[in-house]
Amino acid sequence: MVNAVPQSRAARSLAAALIDDPFYRTVTLACGDDEAARLEMLAVYFELALTEGRQAGRVDLADIDGNGAAIWNTDTPAAARQAAYAQREAALRTLLGRQGFAHFTAIVENMEQALSEHDLKDAWYLSIAGVAPAAQGRGLGASVLAPGLAAVDQAGAVCFLETYNERSLPFYGRLGFTVAGVYKEAVTGCDYWLMVRPSVRPSKLPD
Repeated sequence: MVNAVPQSRAARSLAAALIDDPFYRTVTLACGDDEAARLEMLAVYFELALTEGRQAGRVDLADIDGNGAAIWNTDTPAAARQAAYAQREAALRTLLGRQGFAHFTAIVENMEQALSEHDLKDAWYLSIAGVAPAAQGRGLGASVLAPGLAAVDQAGAVCFLETYNERSLPFYGRLGFTVAGVYKEAVTGCDYWLMVRPSVRPSKLPD
């Protein structure tokens, strides 16, 4: 059963960090007003996302205690990415329930439609990032993203993210991301921001 998925400290940290995000509140509607149940469901959700990231992307932890994580979609071959996503999607269908999974699918489709306006098919995607509330204020947000951004730069790739949190825009701006679009997502009824970071070609090594 999906609910038997072991929950790592990193998954629980992501759940605590992102429990109020409109996307995650909408897909966990089966929990109603039970915030403890929502936290538990999200911990499983993020454990599945961490597994997918390790299989076909990149996962970086905020610290050795798992107080946060960053999950990237990278330049892994498409077949591996599709297989890993299909495995997670099958588990989410059970975890989220009929309506929650329907919302998940619709939101993803809406956001992919917005992305079609931009040439990002070969870009790396920062799909999930968060630090446990109790561990915030220590610089872990920037440090957990640093290895992935270094890998992006080494690959000479563009990368992007989507955020429903307007307050996070200055933080990502300091890391080189700029706003490429603002969209109203129909299912959540909320605005979100698409941010893109241009490629930084690695310095040529001396001969």
